[in-house]
Amino acid sequence: MATDIKQENRRLKKTVQSLLDRIDENHQIEHHFHEFEFEMLGCRGLPELLELLLVGAREHFELVDVSLILVDRDYSTRGLLGTLGIGMFENRLQLRHSDDFALTLYQNKAEVVLGPLDALAASRLFPKSAEKVASAALLPLERQGQLIGSLHFGSALEQRFSPDKAVDFLHHLASICAVCIDNSLSRSHLHYQSQIDRLTRVKNRLCFEEEFSKELERAERHKEPMSCLFVDVDHFKKINDRYGHQAGDLCLKAVADAIGQQLRKTDILARYGGEEFVCLLPKCDTSAAQLIAERVRVGIERLKMAVAGEQAICPTASVGLTCWTPAGERVVDLTRLGQRLLACSDEAMYEAKSAGRNRVVIKPFCPII
Repeated sequence: MATDIKQENRRLKKTVQSLLDRIDENHQIEHHFHEFEFEMLGCRGLPELLELLLVGAREHFELVDVSLILVDRDYSTRGLLGTLGIGMFENRLQLRHSDDFALTLYQNKAEVVLGPLDALAASRLFPKSAEKVASAALLPLERQGQLIGSLHFGSALEQRFSPDKAVDFLHHLASICAVCIDNSLSRSHLHYQSQIDRLTRVKNRLCFEEEFSKELERAERHKEPMSCLFVDVDHFKKINDRYGHQAGDLCLKAVADAIGQQLRKTDILARYGGEEFVCLLPKCDTSAAQLIAERVRVGIERLKMAVAGEQAICPTASVGLTCWTPAGERVVDLTRLGQRLLACSDEAMYEAKSAGRNRVVIKPFCPII
């Protein structure tokens, strides 16, 4: 009898210890997940959040690969990513225009799915490492009853994400991730819209002034030339008076597109006011800027916009160009220098008007007196 009691005590102690070990392991797992969730909540914008999800999560959770599908119903997210300079992380980030594909992963139930993947699903979700993924966790990202995306963790271990594992931590992670992505997208869209001219869809004056300040500092720091173009549509008032304001709006849109087509990816184009546009050309000296300015002028000159019952509108533009090259000494007042650069370019544009319009005039940068 005594022997039986001792054996029972040992069995109970072993069971209790196993439970305590499981509790300790769950605490560690919970802490590990909470650390990552706090990192997500601390991300300062969409680029940082996507970097954390698609790059940082692999190391944090010791995974073979991570991928993300975002549902882009109105195609706005694709444009936003381009504006922010966000790439597709070697196809680890995918945009879908409906949630049909994501719903097939979850059999129309927005619940975490664990287990192995068939070859087709693996190649779609993990195009860079499908053959290495032995098990996967699929996390539906849902906000206000709508699927906004799907996050996928791939492991080289078959038992890492086996169907018998608990999904509480993963479900909580998916909820936090959905909130972070939704908020980051909303903030980024609002910020983007605040910087864009509603009519022409190029940057507005406020945005230009913010970026102009940054580019001045960069040019001064690296001692690189910077050119500025002022582009003004010739006789725009006559276009509005003859064809109407709607035709004038179409003309401005077409002019903005024509200018943008001639600029480099690093150049900045903004509507400065009315029918006037400004172009900032970093790392661009006078000779290179002159070629761009002439291409801009010709691109606008070639426009022809049909108007019902009227002769086609054929706009032209006057372009003023000034280039600033930082000297050896550090500039004390970059704000004042920037104002002078814009003023010289504007003066050059008015000289082009006075000289007959539809031409480029170069005005040397005048030092601040």
